[in-house]
Amino acid sequence: MNPNLSSRNFEEAVEAFFSFMGYQTKINTVLHTRPVRIHAEIHQPSGKQRILIECKHFGQEPIGIHEVEKFCSAIAFAREKSEADRGILITQAQFSEEAKSWSAKNCSFVELRTYRQLICKSIRFKKMLKKFSHSF
Repeated sequence: MNPNLSSRNFEEAVEAFFSFMGYQTKINTVLHTRPVRIHAEIHQPSGKQRILIECKHFGQEPIGIHEVEKFCSAIAFAREKSEADRGILITQAQFSEEAKSWSAKNCSFVELRTYRQLICKSIRFKKMLKKFSHSF
């Protein structure tokens, strides 16, 4: 992805990705007076999954613990209100080691992902799905 993209274009690319993966998405919504960049839902056999997605596009600077704590707090609030099951914080850069460690210990309902990790995960999924469909 082009690092010169605007924050808005980055959000639109992430929203398009989730939409392509089968999620119903809404961009720039508000939940209980708190802005949410992307609200994604998908209906699965196990039930509806609701994800709140925040995009951080700060160039190549790593995302620090302050941004992660703030996002975890917003997702915890949304979970209390039964408006989300989990959250994903996505960046084009990286996350600081401190932010990753804190999130792993304190915020199991939030995933920290780079855009590259997100795309690679979907490519692996598509390959697995292709192998699975050829088995039958």
